[in-house]
Amino acid sequence: MDPSRGRRGADPLGEEYDPSVFSRGLDKLIPAAVARAVATVDVDTDRAVYGPGEPVTIRVTVENRLPLPIEVPIAEARVWGWAVDGLPEATDERTYEPTGGRTLELRAGESREYEHVWNGRVKRSGERTTYEPLPRGDHEISAFLGTDPRKTASTTIRIR
Repeated sequence: MDPSRGRRGADPLGEEYDPSVFSRGLDKLIPAAVARAVATVDVDTDRAVYGPGEPVTIRVTVENRLPLPIEVPIAEARVWGWAVDGLPEATDERTYEPTGGRTLELRAGESREYEHVWNGRVKRSGERTTYEPLPRGDHEISAFLGTDPRKTASTTIRIR
């Protein structure tokens, strides 16, 4: 690309791309409500069954279903996040998260995958902080996209 014409650098998530002359600026034409509606979130894990305290690889996929670039408004501090049985990041510890006020830019048809390895234990805060393996049985792993309202997806794992 000709440096005198400017270059769009890395986006806030660190992925560099160079939109074509024809698609540059099209993301501004898609209304925020439409961008929120066409952005999807999905979650899966590397396996379905784990032993107590075994690490779990969580993969979160965010996808733009439109053949046009979009800017998804993010209302939370984090673009995406995950939870185990409703506990954000597998902890009952209270956290402060300011509001977001930014956007997630996705190219036409783009799909982004984020991966996190969770240690398989739930952090319990109190007089003493403990890290407990999940009890035997089925447990829900969920993920969200920080839109308003949140877009969510979930999957189930089993602890044997």
